[in-house]
Amino acid sequence: MRAIVTLVLAAAVSSCGPSSMQVKDAKAAEYTAPPKQILDVALQVAQGTYKIGMIDPDGLKFATAPQWYSKEGGRISPNNEGGGDFVNAGGGDVNLSLIVQVHLMPLDRVVVSVTPKTFELVAGSPQPRELTIDDPSLPPWVHGRVDSLAVEIHKYAKVYIQKP
Repeated sequence: MRAIVTLVLAAAVSSCGPSSMQVKDAKAAEYTAPPKQILDVALQVAQGTYKIGMIDPDGLKFATAPQWYSKEGGRISPNNEGGGDFVNAGGGDVNLSLIVQVHLMPLDRVVVSVTPKTFELVAGSPQPRELTIDDPSLPPWVHGRVDSLAVEIHKYAKVYIQKP
């Protein structure tokens, strides 16, 4: 019985998002590899979960393709009926694209940032409104997606951290 309880607790903990320590480590990490190499690592990691939209290798950044989500955070799939791609989104639904950028730092180091580009569909309005990172209307799951991608990139890029 104790083994079953331990197994259930381990499964519950592993299904949660990254810990605050993992997020802190990922966001503070400085890598010693060439910037384009870190960009390639980030791109490969992001492709595991997201479709990729814009890629700017000279600007050392890329964006995931915009994706609609319900206000609760579930993905809304396109409907292909009638030969066209459209999404049946409603008020409160959110369009999210994640911007991943490699920043040059002193001493030939680079850091990776992940930021959301988010728009909320407002009921009765033809134009979605942009939600900034500090907007109180920004659903908390957006931060979770940002943090999860940052931690996943760090998981594969941490081999490029120089040990003292």
